[in-house]
Amino acid sequence: MEAPKKLIVSIIRAEGLKHMNKFTGDHPYVRCEGKRANGEVAAKAETKPVTVGDTLNPVWDETMELEPWQPGEMLEFTVYDKGLLGSKTEGKAQLPSEFFYPNGFQGMLGIIGLPEARLCVDVQVEGAEREPSPEQEPAPMTYGAPEASMGGSRSVPQRLGVSILQAHGLQHMNNFTGDKPYVTCEVKRADSAIVETRVET
Repeated sequence: MEAPKKLIVSIIRAEGLKHMNKFTGDHPYVRCEGKRANGEVAAKAETKPVTVGDTLNPVWDETMELEPWQPGEMLEFTVYDKGLLGSKTEGKAQLPSEFFYPNGFQGMLGIIGLPEARLCVDVQVEGAEREPSPEQEPAPMTYGAPEASMGGSRSVPQRLGVSILQAHGLQHMNNFTGDKPYVTCEVKRADSAIVETRVET
């Protein structure tokens, strides 16, 4: 087992939150938890509530340290709305470890329970050695290969790693057998004569 690591987690902003506190106004904040495979919380940290400005599209721009963290532990972000008698849950967003370890992650996450809402985060692993990205790797050598025709050069085929994580807000479609959703991912080519790549869950 690798030594425990420290995560540097920045909660930047959210958009599309729901108005939940009519009397006190909305005071949203975010709790970040590192979760083991069994669901146990390994570490957690949270932002301060946003109390001024556009609280349905809040900006925290707050950086936290989360430790100890082990590779393989996912991050779960829960957006709360703080009120007089406690906090109400707006929704959750999840980030599997393979999306930020070792190269880090910066981007938008969909919030489960709020179809139009997103959370912008930045996650970095302190001291992690970054793996080279595919565009930084040297191109394959082609000694002896024929020159490209006048139609233009053809790029070397690449492999994509696609992870299908989750969906929310789907429509109930099968009354008798129950719903059994799956996802098909297709690579569409400009030349319809070329067979497309297709995989499904």
